[in-house]
Amino acid sequence: MKKLTITIIVLLWSFGAIAQTRTYQVKVIGLKVGEIHVTKSQKLDSTIYNLTSKVDVNFLVYHLKVDYRVKSVFLNDRFEKSEVKVISNRGNYFTKTERLGDGYRVFSHQLEKKKVNKTIDLPIVSTFAHLFFNEPGKLKNIYAEFYADFIELKDLKPNAYLGELDKNFDEYHFENGLLVKMVKKNPITDMVIEYQPPNKKSR
Repeated sequence: MKKLTITIIVLLWSFGAIAQTRTYQVKVIGLKVGEIHVTKSQKLDSTIYNLTSKVDVNFLVYHLKVDYRVKSVFLNDRFEKSEVKVISNRGNYFTKTERLGDGYRVFSHQLEKKKVNKTIDLPIVSTFAHLFFNEPGKLKNIYAEFYADFIELKDLKPNAYLGELDKNFDEYHFENGLLVKMVKKNPITDMVIEYQPPNKKSR
């Protein structure tokens, strides 16, 4: 029996611990237009965050269909690398960020004409995907993996924050250190992302 227990422990360490997954509904004017699934898994000293999102929505003046995938890797609580792939009806894009010494190297194709090839000298301790499982607390900058830039945070109220990136604003609301609601501000109508508990039926 003891040998079996040790074997199971070794297997868990070899293939990674059981992952934690959180599911979110994406809503526009109260109607569900997509889902986001975020998974946190650990393997030895690495923590891996995988985010998948599929959204299909009409914003009155345009139609948006997006398949968005993010993988962020942390080593001993330090951000190591991320890869983002976006497939949409408006084009396909990507961003790759990798640690280079004390900084990071970024290669990105964002939107039709925007391409990014740069280095980042600032430390990165949290990212957008990381945010779903980790309330920022006193952190003021969160790395946005796709945009290869930083979301600047301000306190809204206890356990709630306002994020700004390139004049775009989001609200982040947390309970027990976990993200439960995000509001992406839009001139036409806001997009609301809400945590969906496993025992609650989707509408």
